[in-house]
Amino acid sequence: MTVLEVIKCINPMSIMDSCVSWMGFNTIHTFLNLKMERNMANNFTALFHACGSSIMALSYLLNGQDYYFFKKFSTGYFLYDTYHNVKYAKQPISSIYVYHHLASIYYIHQNPQIYKSAQLMFFAELSNIPSYFVYYYLKNSKNTKKIKFLKLLQFYMYTFIRLPVLSYYTYDLLKNTENKTPVYIILPVYFMGVVWAYALGKNL
Repeated sequence: MTVLEVIKCINPMSIMDSCVSWMGFNTIHTFLNLKMERNMANNFTALFHACGSSIMALSYLLNGQDYYFFKKFSTGYFLYDTYHNVKYAKQPISSIYVYHHLASIYYIHQNPQIYKSAQLMFFAELSNIPSYFVYYYLKNSKNTKKIKFLKLLQFYMYTFIRLPVLSYYTYDLLKNTENKTPVYIILPVYFMGVVWAYALGKNL
């Protein structure tokens, strides 16, 4: 595809909607940051996205509607968190997150019926939800029993979803999609999840 063809494919309204979503997440973070420190505000902004995107993806899977809104909602969050990581995170964590987010933006803009992006995002974000509560209680509570329970919940929920469920979808996509380029681009994100599942189990 030539540069001119790429430019012709660009939808200005789609870009504007992504920017509006990005500004929305920045607003949420700014509001939360007035009440708590920056990392905790970022934690709850991420929790808001995980819950919202899981609900929207599930709504699409059940009703076949609103994929565009879900796509722009998640694009805005990934843009927000990309900026946050570039500005505040240390290397190599910053580069890992930037790749994760840019690859995810690219992937969710592919045909969802071919590339199962709604299914992947639903399960991926659902598996992330306990992590935000673990982070909160690690920073704000001395209740070791509650923290231990939440870390176990985090590990089992994340591992069960990321290994058997997302492994199945990854294998299916690699086997059955004609144009595998989007799958190859998102594949490192899958392996990031595998590595993180191992790290969670190791730190129990």
